[in-house]
Amino acid sequence: MRIAIVSDIHANQTAFEAVIAHAKSIGFDMMVCLGDVIGYGPDPVECIDLVTKNCAWALLGTHDFAVLYEPTNFNRAAREAVFWTRAETIDKRWLHRKIAAARAAGGDAQADVAQTVAKLEADQRARDDFMFSISPRKILLDRYICVHASPSKPVNEYLFGDDVNENGSKLPRNFRLLTLPDGQGGDKPVSALVGHTHCPGFILEELPDAVEEALRTPSEAAANETVASIIRERNERDSANARARDRYDWIPFQAGLSEWTPNANEMQPGCRFILNPGSVGQPRDGDPRASYVMLEVGETAAADRFTFHRVEYEIVKTQERILDLIEAGEKLQPWLAERLAVGQ
Repeated sequence: MRIAIVSDIHANQTAFEAVIAHAKSIGFDMMVCLGDVIGYGPDPVECIDLVTKNCAWALLGTHDFAVLYEPTNFNRAAREAVFWTRAETIDKRWLHRKIAAARAAGGDAQADVAQTVAKLEADQRARDDFMFSISPRKILLDRYICVHASPSKPVNEYLFGDDVNENGSKLPRNFRLLTLPDGQGGDKPVSALVGHTHCPGFILEELPDAVEEALRTPSEAAANETVASIIRERNERDSANARARDRYDWIPFQAGLSEWTPNANEMQPGCRFILNPGSVGQPRDGDPRASYVMLEVGETAAADRFTFHRVEYEIVKTQERILDLIEAGEKLQPWLAERLAVGQ
């Protein structure tokens, strides 16, 4: 079984269509979306329709939430794009234009016009139902926790590669949440799939050393005063940031590659990870090509294989649509078009 994993489409129809075509050329059984279908880009309605047609499910992303409810802590460009997107989708401005065009083109064929309008309105109701029903969290294959942002804050927390060096509490807090019921009254450790940063790669949790492993079994740790002493000394000696640097690694998609399947040295068997497929519609790792991941499912999680893909698309088409909207008087920032060419 193959599962195509996409995220952060950001209303970029041209990029998403290129990714879908690429995934179909490889072959897949299911596609899922880790959120931010809309926001920033010029094609929100078209991308909602593509997701509902091609994805088994989608998660609630930061910009999806902002459009449906309220943007918080957004910069000017993002906030203005949210309000424009809301007008097009939830406030139905796109629908009203389509209905007006259908009536203008229909002439005397009123029955045909009525049928077209009814279909447009039904499609809009389906879009509204979809957007207001998407969840912030899903479980994939009973072994991956899927959220848009982070396990601890599913809609709006960034997990950057730099967090392995600079934020000693964020990663332990998130990895502690990566468990699922094991079917026998206990918990099993699992990994996570996230989006939000627009940077493809994964954060790897190193296997615990013997001392940490002993600490996981309270009775053994209590019986072994030597172990307890070592733990106390280590905690006093090392800062939280130092422990995080020792325990976590960021493994990015290397620049210039078109595809990458992490090997056993990179994605070490038995280690948990938080994997990000990158962004379809607005990459931010310096590579403007659309990014997604194909998961080839094995019999167990250890046998699963992830392959990262970069896909060329006609960036200028999306840029032109954004600039045309600006020229028509819409409150969008030119930077939304410019950044696409540089992958930022």
